[in-house]
Amino acid sequence: MSPSPRQEPASRRPDDSLAALDSAKRIAACILVMPGVDDEGLPDTATADAVRAGVGALHSVAGMPASAVARYHAEIRRIAAEAGVPAPLMAGNLESGIGYSLGRTGTDLPYPRGVGIAADPQLAYRVALLAGQEARAVGYDWTLSPTIDTLTTDRDPILGVRAFGVDATLTAELGAAQVRGFRDGGVIASAKHFPGHGDSTVDSHLGLPVIDRDAETHQNVHVAPFAAAIAAGVHTIMVAHVVLPSLGVHEPASLSATVNRTWLREQLGFEGVIITDSLRMAAVAARWSRPESVVLALAAGADVANAKCAADELPALVAAVEQAIDDGRVDPAELDRSVLRLLHLRAELVRMRREYPRPQALDAALRWEDSTRAATVDVAGRPRGLDGAAGLTILGDSDLAARLVAAAVERGVAARHIKEPATAAAIQQVTGAARDGLVPVIVPPVALSDDDRWNIDEVVAASVGLPGVVVNGVMPAARLAADGTAIIVAPAVDAFGVCTEAAVDAVLDHLVGRGQA
Repeated sequence: MSPSPRQEPASRRPDDSLAALDSAKRIAACILVMPGVDDEGLPDTATADAVRAGVGALHSVAGMPASAVARYHAEIRRIAAEAGVPAPLMAGNLESGIGYSLGRTGTDLPYPRGVGIAADPQLAYRVALLAGQEARAVGYDWTLSPTIDTLTTDRDPILGVRAFGVDATLTAELGAAQVRGFRDGGVIASAKHFPGHGDSTVDSHLGLPVIDRDAETHQNVHVAPFAAAIAAGVHTIMVAHVVLPSLGVHEPASLSATVNRTWLREQLGFEGVIITDSLRMAAVAARWSRPESVVLALAAGADVANAKCAADELPALVAAVEQAIDDGRVDPAELDRSVLRLLHLRAELVRMRREYPRPQALDAALRWEDSTRAATVDVAGRPRGLDGAAGLTILGDSDLAARLVAAAVERGVAARHIKEPATAAAIQQVTGAARDGLVPVIVPPVALSDDDRWNIDEVVAASVGLPGVVVNGVMPAARLAADGTAIIVAPAVDAFGVCTEAAVDAVLDHLVGRGQA
């Protein structure tokens, strides 16, 4: 076990740190950018310059093993210490563990939808605890999770497996448990996407969602989980790019003083750090330039403008905010309060130091061996278990299908892969022993079309007597069930195509059991 690196000397008080920062560094402290990596796996020149300029947060690097990321993060902190500035907060989307951002490294954990299926706050806590411990071990400070949107539409195009997918009361309970788990694991959590994105049929990465929501539904369904997260001590909240005209919000919530100052600060009493969703998403970027959106975000009361741009753009963003201060659009006193909140966050991280696994122990992809793993997929009917010697035939052309085959082989099960789309016609073409162990695997789009649903129904009808049908997604398994066919709905792959091995293993727990692992 090894201690996590400290952020800055525990003896330096936030007020003293603020006084040591000039105006440009105070502005930079309220901006998040993307880090770059040089040929040696260390911060590139633009990133090092941004750190010296006092940038407040860096988003995650990608495609690196845990030990390399730990080395990268340590170098960021060395550069900051040498420059005499607070180290940037190292943030990442750790939706299913550190591997979500980094690739196949550390423990793959279930997506929130899997936690929602299990409906167990203790499981929710354990998942977040382990994710936090592994994140802090490699130098992360801040996870931009959990997603606590209450999903209320079948036409959701983006949240999918990243939401718990249960009612507001259980969403609040599971979200609060994960906030506590991340904190006890040593990282700062961020509840997202306030004031709720679960009734949107537009992907804010591609367009601006305009949501018609009444006040009662707003408070009781969409805001309630955030109130529970605040009560659980969440340190940060991410604000969404959604417009709510019926509630008086006619600009993206992320750029709204009503949302930040009135709803979050005054009505909910939130005293922590407010961060926008990524300002490079089309919901904002199609309307405003990056410097303009940063100014609008800070003017509206965000503490961190999540610019998520290349590090070399930081000077232009700082200059835009400096001009806005001169013009009276950004209040420097408000900006100082934001910087203080961030400095207090760093002080909290120092107090949260614990012992963590050595990063090298996380370089390999690790299996999540929780005793309740099988409960994180939704099952209708009774999947017919296989004798390990009888073999398993996976039909499907997705990464999920390939991962099921590989994981089955690791368990000592003879497995083959038919790499073509799972359709009723393809099922009928499989004969003999292969058919006896045939499992069709379907990965439809997040928002199901009528054609997608028709194909699933056709596959289910053609699978009577087979061990089971696996469908990626969030729909209740019982809704897809047919007599004589077992359905496993696995929240394994998100809208960005990232597959978690935790769901793969949970599916196999039902098909082949855990005893052969």
